[in-house]
Amino acid sequence: MTIAKILYKNMYWKALLAALSFFTNLFLVRLFRASVSAEYYSFIYLLSLLATFFTFGLDISLNYFLSRRELSFTTAGRIVAGATVFSLAVSLPLLALTFHLFSHHHITMGKWLLFSALHISGTLLTGLSGTIFTAYGRSWQATRYTFAVNILVVALIFFASLFFQGPRLVENLFMILFSFSFLQGALLLILAAISYGGRRAEPVSRDVHIPFILRYSFKAFIINFIFFLGVRLNIYLLPYFVDAVELGNYIQAYKLVEYIGLAASFLYYPFMAWVAGAQEEEKKERALLLLIRISHTGMLLFCIGILLGGKMLFPLMYGRSFGSMYSITLFFIPGLSPVFSSTFFTAYFYGVHRLKNNFTSGCIQLGLSIALFFPLTAVLGVWGAALAFSIASLGSMAYDCIVFRKLTPYRLADILFIRAGDWKHIRIFVLQLVKFDLK
Repeated sequence: MTIAKILYKNMYWKALLAALSFFTNLFLVRLFRASVSAEYYSFIYLLSLLATFFTFGLDISLNYFLSRRELSFTTAGRIVAGATVFSLAVSLPLLALTFHLFSHHHITMGKWLLFSALHISGTLLTGLSGTIFTAYGRSWQATRYTFAVNILVVALIFFASLFFQGPRLVENLFMILFSFSFLQGALLLILAAISYGGRRAEPVSRDVHIPFILRYSFKAFIINFIFFLGVRLNIYLLPYFVDAVELGNYIQAYKLVEYIGLAASFLYYPFMAWVAGAQEEEKKERALLLLIRISHTGMLLFCIGILLGGKMLFPLMYGRSFGSMYSITLFFIPGLSPVFSSTFFTAYFYGVHRLKNNFTSGCIQLGLSIALFFPLTAVLGVWGAALAFSIASLGSMAYDCIVFRKLTPYRLADILFIRAGDWKHIRIFVLQLVKFDLK
């Protein structure tokens, strides 16, 4: 299978999964409404922070060494299992000790720990097992399996909504969602073992040692974790400053930003890999500027759509309890283009081995988020938190633009919007995609 066809199938299944995730979220928030959805998603974001931390950047190192056939599947499986067990051994006692700091009216401490164990382990297993499929050139298979599991989850949510109401419905939905988070990860690990373990295991030139793998992934892990914390800091702090309804509105506005970042991620890894392998520096830089122009043009059209139709559409889509979502989204708008286009700067700097630039950019994002969150939230509430996010994102992107200009002088027009000559390149790319079937 050609690389282009692999990328196409990967983008196809990721797009389907993203669309399913969006509509599942809509269904859930209409069932939960703003206050309960705030409780659920703030809990999810907390557990995702822990899962991301305990990944330790292993997704990067596993992908690198497995793809080069310098790591056996058996060792990779031990790493995945070990990271999962270690994460639970550390995080569950910590969560038990800090339970009193969180307000979860629908969750007892026992269920809090059960749901935490299911989601943290499930997130780790899903991410690291998916990396195994990616390393063997079958990343789309992991996404396809995940899509199938999520179809089943949606069906169970629908039937639960028919038979239960009120607190009983919330309790059953929480159990379904967290249970399938773990089952999805366990299924991917089992399928990876069936596909690439046992008799199917490929011989490796050498089996690198686990300490070496941890050292390899440490730098990238620190950078990625700083970015992760910088963009989600407000989510972790807001529950202590605003009520549940406002928090629920903020989270859904923020999830729109996340979906934009997800759209950019479809091209992130292919672009980073291409930059790392391309020989012509000028070609790399032209491609980056083209992607920046495409992202800015797309965000301009998206923002115009939000400004014109968001006030009417959001209450229709999400429900009446999300009446503040439109105004909060307006404060996110200045940060939308940086969220999308900075993804490609990050990929470029990784591809040309300028990790220090990504580290500095992430620190700017995190530092500005911390500095601006408290004063702006004190004055403007959730709207101030959204504005703090946007300013921090703009600051991070401004640094990226300055660094890239030192490497490759360019005009302001080169990073603004699509130009007439760009359509030829876009047309070629689209034609290359549509010629592939889904066999």
